[in-house]
Amino acid sequence: MKERFAIIFSLLIMVTLVMGTWWAADYSQRAVAIDPPSRKTHEADSWTKNFILLRTDATGVVINRLEGDLLEHFPDDDSYDVEMPRAFGLRADSPMTLGTSRKASIYDNGDRIVMRGDAVLLRLADESHAPLNFLSDEIVMLVDKDISYTDLPAIAISGRSRMSGIGMHYNNGTQQLNVLKSTDVEIAPRDNRESPKPAASRPKP
Repeated sequence: MKERFAIIFSLLIMVTLVMGTWWAADYSQRAVAIDPPSRKTHEADSWTKNFILLRTDATGVVINRLEGDLLEHFPDDDSYDVEMPRAFGLRADSPMTLGTSRKASIYDNGDRIVMRGDAVLLRLADESHAPLNFLSDEIVMLVDKDISYTDLPAIAISGRSRMSGIGMHYNNGTQQLNVLKSTDVEIAPRDNRESPKPAASRPKP
């Protein structure tokens, strides 16, 4: 009888301890304020001034250079904002290019740069190509593909020739400029320098 009573008493103590522990844990969770999950907002978490970023090919040769007055990183989408950007295309197998604007955003680990505000893409002249200016309020640069484009009104100037329209697509590898619609073209007589490849455009509707 005494042994049975001891066993029952021990079980009651264990049940009491378990219930007491559960109550204490529940009370602690309700009593202590738990911070709500953090919200991801588009706020910069780091920055640098007067920066230079270089991208190289598999052999270590620099093929792209980006510099600017201010660079800010945003962790919510892993993007960067740049003040007064200057983007150089330095591939050996295509003409050198320089893109400038008042601001820019960098996405996809630097593969896509959106130049905004007085955006200009300048293809420098060389022995085989006349200079080309491609101007718009926004120009998207696909760095790996060496392609630049815009869906906005744009102007392309090469020598004394001028082309304007809504939407332009320039491939620096092939030196081909496509103008999508509503184009006005002023073609000047060719000079002694070899002219760039003729631009393609869709006829006006």
